Amino acid sequence: MSTPWIDLECPSCREQWEDDPADLPAPGNEFTCEHCDDERPVSEFVKTPEGLEIHENFHA
Repeated sequence: MSTPWIDLECPSCREQWEDDPADLPAPGNEFTCEHCDDERPVSEFVKTPEGLEIHENFHA
């Protein structure tokens, strides 16, 4: 089974990238953009509802 990748976008600098849900903090935890150092809940970086669902299911 392949690991899904999640599309992310920083709300501050608008940089976009993909990441493995295993490399992201659990839902509700803070995440820091590696491009501009903005820190917010990880859910604010996930671009799509599908990505958010994948992330939440991965950490369940």
